[in-house]
Amino acid sequence: MRLFLSQYTNKIDNKGRVSVPADYRISLKTQFFNGIIAFRSFKFKTIEALDYERMQKIADSIDDLDFFSQNKNDLSTAILSDSYKLPFDSEGRINLPQDLLSFAGISRYATFVGRGSTFQIWDPAIFKNYLHKTRKSIKSKNLSLIIKNKQKDDKK
Repeated sequence: MRLFLSQYTNKIDNKGRVSVPADYRISLKTQFFNGIIAFRSFKFKTIEALDYERMQKIADSIDDLDFFSQNKNDLSTAILSDSYKLPFDSEGRINLPQDLLSFAGISRYATFVGRGSTFQIWDPAIFKNYLHKTRKSIKSKNLSLIIKNKQKDDKK
């Protein structure tokens, strides 16, 4: 499984190209596609980004829904038809479409934010504000995690 961590802020050039962090690029290269899949987030003012295999899993999950259901129609339209395949150029950059940049409020710089199996691309100031609110929320809720031993859990 791919693991996207940390935050990286990179400059966007005049043609809308931005360098994807090197450790992200290593995790994204697959036999099917050398780049990212990107679409507008439903919850945040950001761009959701993932590898080809993860998008295939999402498409498969949508395919498992009843063929004529409204849920299938809504999800396939909102995710699949709104997704972009963005290949890496020879320098590890992607060309972000203007509608994605506008949606996320991104202009000169893009912050890549690791989220485990996926990552997001934010405007740096918007992300900084979101991160501050998130940390405040975690503290006020006194949230915590229990780390389970995977090997013990698998034997049950």
